[in-house]
Amino acid sequence: MKRMLVLLLIAVLAVGTVFAAGSKEAAKEDGPVTLRLSWWGGDSRHTPTLAAMDAYMAKNPNVKLEGEYGGWDGYYQKIVTQIAGGTAADIIQIDQPWLAELSSKGDVFTVIDNSMVDLSEFDAAFLENYCSYEGKLMGLPTGTNVNTFVVDTKMLSDFGIDPNTKWTWENIVSEGKKINDQDSTRYFSGATPDILRYWFEIYIAQLAGSVVDSNKQVAFTQEQGAEAFRYFQRWIDEDIIAPFSQTSLFYQKFQENPDWINGKMATAWTWVSSMDKDIGARENFETRQFPVMDGAVNTGILMRPSQIFVVNNNSKNKDEAIKLLDYLFTDAEAIEKLGLARGIPSAAIGRSVLAEKGMISEMAEKATNEGIAQAGDPQSVYQMNSEVMQVMQDVIDEFGFGRLTPEEASTKLIKNLEATLASL
Repeated sequence: MKRMLVLLLIAVLAVGTVFAAGSKEAAKEDGPVTLRLSWWGGDSRHTPTLAAMDAYMAKNPNVKLEGEYGGWDGYYQKIVTQIAGGTAADIIQIDQPWLAELSSKGDVFTVIDNSMVDLSEFDAAFLENYCSYEGKLMGLPTGTNVNTFVVDTKMLSDFGIDPNTKWTWENIVSEGKKINDQDSTRYFSGATPDILRYWFEIYIAQLAGSVVDSNKQVAFTQEQGAEAFRYFQRWIDEDIIAPFSQTSLFYQKFQENPDWINGKMATAWTWVSSMDKDIGARENFETRQFPVMDGAVNTGILMRPSQIFVVNNNSKNKDEAIKLLDYLFTDAEAIEKLGLARGIPSAAIGRSVLAEKGMISEMAEKATNEGIAQAGDPQSVYQMNSEVMQVMQDVIDEFGFGRLTPEEASTKLIKNLEATLASL
């Protein structure tokens, strides 16, 4: 039902009528200015963001800031609905894969240039690759976010696995199966079906470069897809991961799985920005690099903004919104209050301030450096399209539940991807 809602809304947006207003210069409000900020997250993000907003209002008594925040579930649908209805906040936190999708519908977001914010604080290539659409900068990255592989060193040791193992695709199976072999209630990986999709994308990227390339074509062959599915069939058959019947209950929230919380799963794929939240109260965790096969075309390891802050082009106070963004990204007071709520800052001054204050943990810094060292090519906008991702997820779900063989899964994935790409 949710997917149908999103597709319907996107169809409405494509007409362009609701975005026409955004292409016109909106009139400024007279007198006191009210700005609304929208974001998702948990208390570890809400509390420091609200503190930074309070500090800004103390310095700018003519500005009233209102936060609209909640969890991840339903956030994208809410934002699409608000943009379509002309009720979106002045500043919106979006996930990087949404940028091209939403920007393609019209003048949705305000184009940012150096006269508004000191862009020299950011890596130019990072802004171009991840925060721009058709050569125009549409938003600013809240942090530099990379994939990381976290391992419970004590649990590995308890099951006779060297916690300092350099992981390969092969020894994930040969070593990882030792856990379930000794205790049928425990597993090497905490991967849920959606996390297995990320693993699949990494594997395919190493084989073929990507799942979908920048020319809107499926990048892997039938045999390469079957090879990837055959490999992950081993994860299922050797009990590297728990059955989908158990983990599918925690789609997009593996960290809420009681088996994960209670230490029955030893490792996890995650993002540095959510690493602490995902680990939770568990101890003895360290980060490791991902497996990379010999002759890999691309590592497939993702690096992108933790999130992106964009300014609603239909805002009545775009200038004030830009000033607020500049404060959040470059003011030492705001940087300290926000801390690592959105990962290690992308702005150089942000990293400098937090390092000086001793606020960047060794683990977060290590995970970020490891991820940057392994980072692969940016995914194409087509691979990050929500419909394309859903196609991948649907096939992986069928495969994980045993309804498709590896060969059938590869055939179906290619067929469904080609059909979806043709409709974009």
